[in-house]
Amino acid sequence: MTGLDVVERARSAVAGGCIYKLGKGGFNPKALAPWSKQMQCDCSGFVSWALGVNRKTDNPWYVAYNGGWFETSAIVRDALSSYGVFTEVARYDALPGDVLVWGDSGGAQGHVGIVSGPTTIIHCSKGNYTTTGDAIRETATTIFDSHKAIAARCAWVDAKDTV
Repeated sequence: MTGLDVVERARSAVAGGCIYKLGKGGFNPKALAPWSKQMQCDCSGFVSWALGVNRKTDNPWYVAYNGGWFETSAIVRDALSSYGVFTEVARYDALPGDVLVWGDSGGAQGHVGIVSGPTTIIHCSKGNYTTTGDAIRETATTIFDSHKAIAARCAWVDAKDTV
């Protein structure tokens, strides 16, 4: 899968009527949409689906870290380590199909989305749902920039075909 494939897949879920619900979605990477039967999804479920993987992974690094959950804090820890499937890249070197992510902190949930352009991102959030009635939207990266999100490239994505 290329970065452009990831972006195309992510865009296919925009404005699909998704309801934001923490812990939902992303369990069937072969499904046509990331949400549950009740149309519910969260950011990690959306991103795992866009990348074509189950959010409950058997990847040994994730299993050892948190029992196998593909979620924001695990993605950050993975990207900042020398093992796992994500590698941190400079924020402005992020390519379509990369992710922007910050982890849980101070009792607040982290967030993750799919980079779609230099200043745009596709993400599933409660804020999107509250504002528009649809949790999955393509927006400016402003919220990610204000939280000092890191950019990370997934080893499962072929970055050479993203430009």
